[in-house]
Amino acid sequence: MFDTKKGKYTDEENERIIRTINKGLEQGMREREILKNLSVELNRGFAGIMSHVRKLRSEFPERFISKGNSGERTPESRLNSWSESEEEVVVERVNQYMDQGRSLSSAIAELEKELHRTQGAIYQRIYTLRRKHPERFTRMPEPRPRRRRKLENWQIQRPVIRDLDGSSPEALGQKETAASLESSAALSEDRENHLESDVSEEEMVIKAFENRYGRPNSATRRKLLNLMKEYGHTRVSIALFTLPEDKEFPAVITGFLEDYLEKNKLF
Repeated sequence: MFDTKKGKYTDEENERIIRTINKGLEQGMREREILKNLSVELNRGFAGIMSHVRKLRSEFPERFISKGNSGERTPESRLNSWSESEEEVVVERVNQYMDQGRSLSSAIAELEKELHRTQGAIYQRIYTLRRKHPERFTRMPEPRPRRRRKLENWQIQRPVIRDLDGSSPEALGQKETAASLESSAALSEDRENHLESDVSEEEMVIKAFENRYGRPNSATRRKLLNLMKEYGHTRVSIALFTLPEDKEFPAVITGFLEDYLEKNKLF
């Protein structure tokens, strides 16, 4: 692969570009093909040639030919918009081919040769003209029918749930409601009994603590309640009675005794 030439275009190259483009357009060549040939002849990149041609057209528009009589415009102006004469050619050619029963693709292929535009651009223009000016066309494509989704019977009908004894859904619903109410009442009663038992167990644990270590203050009472919520009443009560058996318990008591004596010095 050869490296393309870089840098500023010389006056000689500019003259050659303008002359070659004008000559090619007069011969009916596409500008894209002309620029490809220039890219090879001048050893320049294709993108660079395109950019430089746009620059030359903006600086020296009078030096480039324009075939206004045939309805063609300069390649630069064709990139931006469609002329009225081009649109007339499009409408006329499409109507002609449709009246003859020929396909739209064959009309687009013919327009590609006449207007020197891509088939995609021509199809897009036909679509735009049909949407904005449908009265200009003798035949319009039929709208595609929208298919509604067909649902199966099992997707529409809800299943009927019957009891095993053959009772109706209404009677079944009444039975379920009554059973639900009874269940709720029983659950509430169990919950109240459970709360009463919890309260009595909490009081028993606090009473045991009071008997062994003295009456707890508010902060200590809250701490005991939190411990019972986290570990359970039984585990806390067992721990209260087995604390002296722990080998670290004497060290804790000694530390507390030391703090107590420090706070209550006689002199």
